[in-house]
Amino acid sequence: MVPCERISDSDEDLALNGDLWALKDRAINLLDTCADQVDAQIQRSKSK
Repeated sequence: MVPCERISDSDEDLALNGDLWALKDRAINLLDTCADQVDAQIQRSKSK
């Protein structure tokens, strides 16, 4: 499971290279992953 944090050091490289679109895509993917984890935790706590 991927933690809700920055995944790798290459984020800085993307920002330095001005590749903001790639950085934005990664941020969106990370947010989606975190949202899915939170949803799963809520479902588990409801089912107890």
